[in-house]
Amino acid sequence: MKSFGKRNHRLEYRKRIGAYGIIQNAQQKFLTVAAADGYLFLVGGGLEEKEEPIAALQREILEETGFSARVGDFLGQAEKHWVSPQYPEWSQHNIGYFYDCQLLGKIAEPVEKEPIFWASTVDLEQRLFHEHHLYMVKQFENGEQGAD
Repeated sequence: MKSFGKRNHRLEYRKRIGAYGIIQNAQQKFLTVAAADGYLFLVGGGLEEKEEPIAALQREILEETGFSARVGDFLGQAEKHWVSPQYPEWSQHNIGYFYDCQLLGKIAEPVEKEPIFWASTVDLEQRLFHEHHLYMVKQFENGEQGAD
């Protein structure tokens, strides 16, 4: 598994496993969620207790976009260690499972209020918050499977 960052052993360790969708449209742009601070995030998020990655990803896509989605091929795993300014007492560890996805039909209004944004590769290189997410997008663009 491709890894970014280093764990800070002096801080409380917080691990979060997430499932993320790489969704590309006909204009070769990728679906993201835009945070108020300007950062972009791939659609998806953390697994709830006893939830499988595909079910979590379908739930997150619906909550963030209002669309149902087809979760396709597993693309790989990547991880990131970091300390957030929002939680400086935690050494955070995100392990991401990444899937090739397609939006289907809109079936509800989004639960989450952050806007969705179709981002070019240049947008992602400049604004995507997590390095391991950008790594997996680039693997996808190059037709390569990520590190498992």
